[in-house]
Amino acid sequence: MSLGEPAAEQVRAWHAVVVASMAHDLPGLAPPDLERFRMRLATGPTAAWAATVDGEVVGLAMLCLSTPVATAKAQVHVHPAYRCRGIGSGLLAALAAEARARGRNGVILAAPADGPGDGLCLRRGLTRVRTLHHLLLSMDDVHPAWLDELVAVEHPGYRLAGTADVTRPGRRGRVPGDVLLTVAAEHARQVVGCTEVVIPGGIGTRVTQHDHPLVAGHRGLGLDLWIKAAMLRTLHDEYPQVDQVATDNAEHDADLLAVNRHLGFRLHHRTNEYRLDLPRP
Repeated sequence: MSLGEPAAEQVRAWHAVVVASMAHDLPGLAPPDLERFRMRLATGPTAAWAATVDGEVVGLAMLCLSTPVATAKAQVHVHPAYRCRGIGSGLLAALAAEARARGRNGVILAAPADGPGDGLCLRRGLTRVRTLHHLLLSMDDVHPAWLDELVAVEHPGYRLAGTADVTRPGRRGRVPGDVLLTVAAEHARQVVGCTEVVIPGGIGTRVTQHDHPLVAGHRGLGLDLWIKAAMLRTLHDEYPQVDQVATDNAEHDADLLAVNRHLGFRLHHRTNEYRLDLPRP
């Protein structure tokens, strides 16, 4: 197990496994580049295990320890050429033991739907928690005049507010230099819903969006579309280099999925999230 800042050669070997795994399981989706991968590892304590065959790294498990929550998040990657040899099961057992030793009561993992990781989780008896739809939007498909029309729709009693925050070194779970944009809907000086976009290094061309659910009592009023349209207009005006927006939605959230489809987001792939329970001995 590795805990702390890994050596450069370790990072390169680990990254190669992630790239090979993603290229096989999620074709067409660009993996993080080497520097981004290294920076993500440095955002907070991460326990990592590498599986090797004849000195070559062929598997990687990572357990995020940057937050004190009872359920930890983890990733498991196995090079496609070395699957079905028990490597994934061994890595899963190692990170589960470490999570239990650190007082966690469960681990959450995500696997591409109907892929090898999906089968591994089912064979090991993990509980499927939810299915996520991963969506992509090309900014070329969104006309700014249409966004202006959406943003101009009146919502009496509500106002939009936006912020931009550059991540500074030392912020756990966030990469220094990233820009976090937030657009929120406020009612009576209270935030009732918002969306966030992370722009890698402030100059990235592919950004990630995360939507926070509207507060009960403020749903069904078109606020989701209003907020998201305002965010896209901000990207168009202030970050013209952005050409693609990625987001994910829970499969059961039909309303938000409909909003994203209306804006032009298209399904790229689905993942299933699983929980591995770690009962106390």
